Amino acid sequence: MVRAAAAVVGTAAFLTCAAGAQAQRPASLGAGAPAGQSGIQLYNFSGYLSSGAGEITCPAPPAEPTPHCIAPPAPTTTPARLERLFAYLQANGIKHVELYGYPGNPFPGTNASTPVNVAGLQALRALGDKYGIRFPGRHGNLTEANWDNQIIASKILGQDHIGEAGFPGGNGAFNSYQAVLNTAQLLNRLGKRSVEAGLGPAYFHNHQQEFNTRYLDNGVLKSAWEIIMERTDARWVSAQIDIGWAVCGLAYGSPPDTSTAQADVTRVINKFQMRIVSFHVKDIVGIRPTCGDADQRELGSGEVNFAPMFVAAKNRVKYYLSERDPVAIGGPTNFSPFTNTVNSAAKLKSDPAPVLYAYPPTFASVAAGTPAASNAVPVTVTNDGDAPLSITAITTAANADDGGTATAGDFAVVSNTCIGTPVAPGATCVVNVGFKPTRTNYTSVARLQFTSNSDDAMDRVLLAAKSTSDALTTVGGNVPSMLALNVLSAAPSFGTFAPTVAKAYEAAAAASVTSTAGDAVLSVSDASTTAPGHLVNGAFSLPQPLNVRAVNLTNPTQAFVPLAETTGTATNLLTYAGPVNGDPVTLGFRQQINAADVLRSGIYGKTLTFTLSTTAP
Repeated sequence: MVRAAAAVVGTAAFLTCAAGAQAQRPASLGAGAPAGQSGIQLYNFSGYLSSGAGEITCPAPPAEPTPHCIAPPAPTTTPARLERLFAYLQANGIKHVELYGYPGNPFPGTNASTPVNVAGLQALRALGDKYGIRFPGRHGNLTEANWDNQIIASKILGQDHIGEAGFPGGNGAFNSYQAVLNTAQLLNRLGKRSVEAGLGPAYFHNHQQEFNTRYLDNGVLKSAWEIIMERTDARWVSAQIDIGWAVCGLAYGSPPDTSTAQADVTRVINKFQMRIVSFHVKDIVGIRPTCGDADQRELGSGEVNFAPMFVAAKNRVKYYLSERDPVAIGGPTNFSPFTNTVNSAAKLKSDPAPVLYAYPPTFASVAAGTPAASNAVPVTVTNDGDAPLSITAITTAANADDGGTATAGDFAVVSNTCIGTPVAPGATCVVNVGFKPTRTNYTSVARLQFTSNSDDAMDRVLLAAKSTSDALTTVGGNVPSMLALNVLSAAPSFGTFAPTVAKAYEAAAAASVTSTAGDAVLSVSDASTTAPGHLVNGAFSLPQPLNVRAVNLTNPTQAFVPLAETTGTATNLLTYAGPVNGDPVTLGFRQQINAADVLRSGIYGKTLTFTLSTTAP
């Protein structure tokens, strides 16, 4: 379908305006975003791609051409409209387009049996290349059964990351506290697979509901969005913040507290930093939790103050994608996809700045012990910005600031043409990176780290490769016996128990399990002789025993079990059939309070002993 597009409108002419040179950046957009990091969400043009809504056709001579118009005849098919649109975006300096599932698209569906339309994807990639347009991300389907197809499609398109226009599973992914925890586990699984495939973390998108749906988490009321971010691994999961929807979702109160809502968006950007991969830069009027498409405006014409958010995002967020969800053409908001998109892009553009861009390389699988120089691949570095790029250092590093689980030592910079000579806008240089695995049948994940005058968020390039079962040299070594349980969170709290109210209170803590044993069991016991198995407050104890559980990626639905009511008796929570390295575990706690329970004022608590044991050290 897409392949026919060039023949339809390849020679069509249209009028464009040098909007970037003429636009005055509104104060609400602060310093703006570098041209090489900004772009659009294609959904701006969903009505146009489907039906031609919003097309601007030039009048017949001698009438003056209308801005943004195309010479008749206007394209009449989705592929032809897509090419007209890409040519238009290129002419207006827009080079990043986040995709969505438009009619006739070649993306795989949610069914695992859906074949990957390789030819259609290659044609779409070729069309983007023709007009200098990249697809940094795509709102696909975060479905576990079809994830391999989604990864294949995303790599063909040259995406940095793969995401969805919400949470995986829609609103059901956060309609209860437990659903939020399950969603976090799912995202961890998906993101680990995509990173190890060399694509990048899975990312999720927000609307209002993800921010205005809140739950008690360890005694603190938090949005479902923030709980997801706290319960997912920084190596595997990122977020795309739709700023307009986020501000609406956080505008609690009556009347809505818009200033606090906007400050809260800045707060989460500062909190999660480089885990925010991109923005939907969306302006809104009438900010409130129920705001909708009709409240969206061209950038700078709404009530959102992006300036402090952009300050927090500098050197952290990679892409700034302007979006205005389509409504009826014209109307009270004067909606026009072509005019609004170009005007917003021009207002968003910052002063000239260099932007480093490089796509993750693909390495051949080789035997452990292979020298880096024997398995080097070129990484092309492009200056996507509009000012000279200066690179002063290139190294390999762990794939996350926390050290990750992969080693940077499995990769090496063999040579480069980047250091010492400024890279002009649009120009390229090359870094040759080698994969030199030290383990067999192992997927190594690291990153290529640049030091440059580009935004720091663009200075990191994913490296992922897998070794074969062969080894060129054989060395011996000893693995010591290790059983390690590391509780990563502060002591969990149920918050405040309410007398006369029947309720099950829940809390959780994050932990990590490492074992070199042939098997292992994670258990919990109460060493106290005072009301074992129950929370106590001095001489008083709660009538119902404390319930405990442990869940991980492979056991996400473990049930709560009551703590043994005998001093020192272990309650088994999780079993391992073999060694495990840094397995993320969520320790869950549930306390039932019945309406008739007698509660003593004060703090109920109990020190529990979690034990990792083995029968096969």
